[in-house]
Amino acid sequence: MDSTGQREIRSAHPTHYTEEKDVNPTLARVRELATHVTKRAEEIEQQRGLPDDLVDDLRDAGCFRMFAPASHGGDQLDLPDVLAVLEELARADAATAWTVGQVALSHLIVRCGPAEAVEDVFADGPDTLVAGAVAPKGRARHTDTGWRVTGQWPFVTGSPRASWFYLSCVVVTGRSVPVGDDGVPATRILYVPARDIRVLDTWRVLGLRGTASHDVAVEKARVPAYRAVVAESEQGGEAVHRIAESSLIIGSIAVGLADGALADLVQVAAGGKRPALSARRLASAPVFQDRLGEAQTVLRAARALLYAEASEAQASAGTSTALHRARLRATAAQVTSLAGQVVDTAHKLAGGTAVYETSPLQRRLRDLHTATQHFVAGRDSYATLGALAVGAEGGSGPL
Repeated sequence: MDSTGQREIRSAHPTHYTEEKDVNPTLARVRELATHVTKRAEEIEQQRGLPDDLVDDLRDAGCFRMFAPASHGGDQLDLPDVLAVLEELARADAATAWTVGQVALSHLIVRCGPAEAVEDVFADGPDTLVAGAVAPKGRARHTDTGWRVTGQWPFVTGSPRASWFYLSCVVVTGRSVPVGDDGVPATRILYVPARDIRVLDTWRVLGLRGTASHDVAVEKARVPAYRAVVAESEQGGEAVHRIAESSLIIGSIAVGLADGALADLVQVAAGGKRPALSARRLASAPVFQDRLGEAQTVLRAARALLYAEASEAQASAGTSTALHRARLRATAAQVTSLAGQVVDTAHKLAGGTAVYETSPLQRRLRDLHTATQHFVAGRDSYATLGALAVGAEGGSGPL
């Protein structure tokens, strides 16, 4: 009971890895910034991108150097530490967390490149904003001096602010696209400076509107040979492992978003909401209490799975197998799905209050269901994992 004698209802705030003190200073700074981020959420959505001053705040907090290489002044945090920061940010605003998470992913991929390429990208320091696309939507033609790149890539988060881009391309030789024994085209991830990129204003979407995930286009850009990374699962080594590992970034944002939705719901109930034609307040309704308790438990299960897999991935870095990568992707899909169930429950329990654009629950519902459209949240990874588990060929997910 609180001081007024009314029962207090709280969202289940995490008491896991993120509670360790002095291990993750970025997390401590983000917690101080979180209330400010929450207040800016509607502005971020309306602006379809992060305001300049908020970008500066996030940079000062260390959010844009979490996975930057230590050799270039970055923090190079462990994976669970980064996920904890993203979860905290997503609790405040999913678009902010998504933007920060995609910079972290980009830094992971850049770190897989040759030392000379890493030096190019981080020449201006570890807080360099990098954006990109894993899907091979471009074509790279080998030349005497390197590569000639052309293409258009969708869903490039933070593209208007990025100084560098990583772009996945199929390799073109002559007039054909070479394919491997598995029938998959050869690909390369190439690092391209912003001066060679054209950002197209395409990001007009259901949710995560503040991520500025526009299309980007490149027309016959010249890329030195050393700024390329092999991306196929058979040869890609660390790059393939890092891309699979980064799928947990989506899961951490979904968990934080869902936790924020439960907190919003608790606030509605604690504010004395009484459903239409009901004799009792929402907070005292047994059905509400039952559904809220179940949602909190589902969220805790999702969070536990997320961090268990992240800890294992951290421990096995450098020894990745197809099975490891399939498990990472399946975990991300399951965690995101469970978080979606929690957000759906919170939105429904809030009743008519949640249908208005002024309701944070309405925005969280749109953000979450936009996140679930990401390929990481699809079911393909389950089939891949199942096929590998029984030693069978098949499964349609990427490895």
